[in-house]
Amino acid sequence: MSNSASSRNSTTPAPDSNQQAPDSPATGPQSSTRVRRKPIPRKGHTKSRRGCYNCKSRKVKCQENLPTCLNCNRIGLVCEYPEPTQVLIRRPVPASLPAPESSLQPVPAPNLFTVDDLRFFHHFVVTAYPPLPIKRDDIWREVAQISYGYDYLVHAMLGLAASHLSLYGQDYTSQALSHRVQAIQSLNKSLNKPCSSRAEGDARFGAIMALTFQASCMPEGMVEFLSMVRGCHIVAAHSMPSFEASAFESFTANGYTSSIRKLIAPGGFVETSDVALFDGFSLSVRALGPLCKSPLEIRFLANTERILKLTKTSVLESFALFTSLYDIISESSNDEFASFTEPTNYAAQLLLIHFILIEYLIGEAALGDVGVRFGFRRRVCIKWLNNLADSLPPEYQPYLKWPKKYCELLRHQKNPLVLRGTAALSSPAPSTSTIS
Repeated sequence: MSNSASSRNSTTPAPDSNQQAPDSPATGPQSSTRVRRKPIPRKGHTKSRRGCYNCKSRKVKCQENLPTCLNCNRIGLVCEYPEPTQVLIRRPVPASLPAPESSLQPVPAPNLFTVDDLRFFHHFVVTAYPPLPIKRDDIWREVAQISYGYDYLVHAMLGLAASHLSLYGQDYTSQALSHRVQAIQSLNKSLNKPCSSRAEGDARFGAIMALTFQASCMPEGMVEFLSMVRGCHIVAAHSMPSFEASAFESFTANGYTSSIRKLIAPGGFVETSDVALFDGFSLSVRALGPLCKSPLEIRFLANTERILKLTKTSVLESFALFTSLYDIISESSNDEFASFTEPTNYAAQLLLIHFILIEYLIGEAALGDVGVRFGFRRRVCIKWLNNLADSLPPEYQPYLKWPKKYCELLRHQKNPLVLRGTAALSSPAPSTSTIS
């Protein structure tokens, strides 16, 4: 064999000592039948290190599409990826832009979101993240950092930010609703599977919290807000490895109460001397007693009265007790909750609007500067009251007299941290027309 032939075939298996190379001039049937064929090279591909478990076990290339890769979708397998901390950490940059038909990118990919979405994300991180747990902004920074791996969390964050912005200027209602629908659909799909990690549990609870606070920004969201509160309870109890070991561990009932009581330290809040607002709500709530018939309505009424009574001792302690009202909602049966939130259950509707307004009032008095983070609810409280006033039959309208007085105060209130109960009482009572 010549040196040139040896060089050309250096990467192939060495032939038998009696065998001639394929390009040898030797002739004859014996030599032609004994020549070994060159192996056909495999069509190589870049090894997938972030593919799903099914593709790894089958040793095929995974397209890495989320939530289901093309291979699993084609043969009907349940597609599962490694933990999100290992997914989409970095993405190779192509030498040139891919053709449209070949641009199969993992989700979420930047090119799937609009310029408005980038604004929403920034607004969420800076301003619109939920104000609970109190003074734990670090939790939401941590949640935002893992959002790239959970599309339901991303959409919930963007939806909340869009709804929050809509309260203060440009109308992003359409985008807010679109993100909300996508978040709920994706979260429901995720909840059908066991939670695989703490990060996934944090993402699930972070998403349902964002959806809850988005409902509290929506002009028509009073009942949906309560539904989402129940959703938070369900996710925390059944869809996380351990709530106490999660990023939200301080948001247990005891942890929340403890964080509220820490504000009692000097400078934590300013006690108001104007008790007229609390007294007004106490009388208004007491008047609802004869309307309440179901056990859930009676329990809700009794706890609301207990909270108002406690304001005479400490508005901060009374604010901490609001968890008892949320627990009543969260722990009610499906039938009880459906009856309680029925639009024609006017007794319950009146209880709810009193509850919403009292929580806002006590939060203002108890939280001081911290309460600024809840300030967005002022406009929504007024809107929810107007919606209820428009739907109540005439015989129920008198029960809204005091809530309307309070919302009239809110409408004229320039400083959200200053209570002006005396001004509200001395001003003429508003008519039955709605408050803008």
